Formats: sequence, structure tokens, C-alpha cells
Amino acid sequence: MSRPLSDDDLARFQTQLCDVAERLFAEHGAENVSMRQIAGALGVSPMTPYRYFANREEILTAVRIRGFERFAAALESAYAGAAGDSAAKAVAAGRAYLAFAFAQPNTYRLMFEHRQQEDADDGPLGRAVARARATLSVIGDNLVARGVPEAEARGAEALIWSALHGAAALELAGTMPEGSAEQTLAMLSRTLVLRG
Repeated sequence: MSRPLSDDDLARFQTQLCDVAERLFAEHGAENVSMRQIAGALGVSPMTPYRYFANREEILTAVRIRGFERFAAALESAYAGAAGDSAAKAVAAGRAYLAFAFAQPNTYRLMFEHRQQEDADDGPLGRAVARARATLSVIGDNLVARGVPEAEARGAEALIWSALHGAAALELAGTMPEGSAEQTLAMLSRTLVLRG
């Protein structure tokens, strides 16, 4: 008779399941991956994933929550650990943004190329998305603190985020040469310094 699974055993298996699903989602598109394929890649029975998640959408949600949490933690750490003024801290966060995108491209794509209803809810995914968004709001917050009108500050924040994301996505897709995203960050950092 097999022993019951401990909470640690369950957590380990859920992590393993999410790791496998993340890879399959990135390779084939989340909508093209079945629970049966996830089970097959894990080497378990087709019904095993249903013991942990109701469906593929729940697995995608779990994968995206993990991604947004790791992403936010990386940006928060870079911002808090950087020496210098708010512009230098924002540049450090920008470097962490790019480092995350290039070190974890599958996660990055699943985070930003998929939208789920729960993205804006007050549940775990919504909170993870909001935390990640807050790490990107420091630029606008700092501009507002320096007297820039709110609408202009948020517009600058959106422009910087869009440029950084676009450069990372294009480089990941092979559309722009290697190093293009870093060059974009350098240009953005000069803009931040000039804007003060």
C-alpha cells in the first residue's frame, strides 16, 4: 500500500506539472496542448493532472502566476538594490526586465502574449499581474513626485514599457539583432536622465 502524498510531495508535483506545461504551451501554443499531452510528457496517467487542476486553463493560470511573481520579484530586487537616483534605479529595473525576458523566454511570452479573464480580477492571477504592473509604475510615480502632471507621467511610463517590451519581443522572435533590446534600454535611460 502506497503512503499518502505529503503537502511537499503535492507541491513538488504541481511545480513539475507547471514546468512541463509551460514548455509545451510555449512550443505548441497553450490552446493546442491537451491535458493528455501534459500527462504524457510527465509520464503519468491521463487523469493525474485532473487531481491538481480542473483543466488546461487552470494550469495556464498557475504558470502565469508563477511567471508574474518571479518577474515582479526580479524587478523589485533590482530597483531596491540599485545605487543612485530614481533614474538609475529605473535603469536597473529595465536591465532586470530584459534579463528575465531572455533567461525565461517561454515564461515571458506566456505572461504577455496571453490574456485571461482573471488578469484583472482580485484573485491570485490578478494580484500577480498587479504586482508586476506596480514594479513598472515606479517610473511614472517618480515623475509625478517631481511635479510632472499625472497624465504625462503615465504616458511616459507606458511609452518606456512599450518600447522595452517591444524590443525584447522582437529580439526574442529574431526580428531584431541580438543586443537591440539593450540598445533600446540605453536610449530610454538617456531619456530618463534628460527628463529628470
